[in-house]
Amino acid sequence: MLAEVVERIDLAPAHPGHFQIVLEAPWVAERAQPGQFIHVLPQSAELMLRRPFSIMAVNQSEGSVTIVFRVIGEGTSILSRESAGRILDIIGPLGNGFPVNPDRPALLVGGGIGIPPLVFLAEKLIKSGLDVNPDGEKSVRVFLGWRDLTLVCLDKFRALGLRPVIAIGDRFHAFVRQLMTPAFEDGSEGVPGMVTDALNAGHSFRKRTVVYACGPIPMLAAVAKWSKDRDFECWVSMENKLGCGIGACLGCSIPIRDSEGNVHYERVCCDGPAFDASRVAFDLM
Repeated sequence: MLAEVVERIDLAPAHPGHFQIVLEAPWVAERAQPGQFIHVLPQSAELMLRRPFSIMAVNQSEGSVTIVFRVIGEGTSILSRESAGRILDIIGPLGNGFPVNPDRPALLVGGGIGIPPLVFLAEKLIKSGLDVNPDGEKSVRVFLGWRDLTLVCLDKFRALGLRPVIAIGDRFHAFVRQLMTPAFEDGSEGVPGMVTDALNAGHSFRKRTVVYACGPIPMLAAVAKWSKDRDFECWVSMENKLGCGIGACLGCSIPIRDSEGNVHYERVCCDGPAFDASRVAFDLM
């Protein structure tokens, strides 16, 4: 499938090394669900494998799909230099996304470059009828973890009317920020430490809350345990290196434990990326 680059934005200096690209892809925009991804082929004769990118937003009326990514290798470096009007070879939407439940409060937990796909999920949950008021019976609440104050996509959540609780992993930056003000200017709360520290910082959550998490595997494992301790349903978007993206190569398989404790393997690209956290054998990863 061919998709034209509508817009490429360098998110520096606020977010060094991060880029946002909008693609004209009506077929994807019409069908994509939160948690799914597109597989993009870098424009290079030397690179044979596609790169996966979670979908941050879709605009069905314009037929567009938006991704946000960090440059971490040659493939993403090439993509970061694309310009409007260029044509990319993509496949998507791929994978199984998050199950959206409009009848239960939602808690979104994101870390690092796992934050962008939660924007799409938050928008979908709000459109399904959940409340942006954190005190509401069926509310959407957002907790984000980042290494410093260059938090990506924060403006996207704020545009939806959400006020995320933000964990700053760099304790020096968090300490300086707390000296300046006990909260961010719009009322968002800043907490030093990991995102699980923020979850445990005196917050209460309604029963039957559904937790959705996306980020590094250690964070996902911690959020899964935190959710299990509170008897919360938890869904995690798993990361792994993808080869084919359609389930043929098995390179992205992760260990899954069934109800009897037996372990088998499932593929992130097509059985996931969203998995019931209670099934993922984090101790074997």
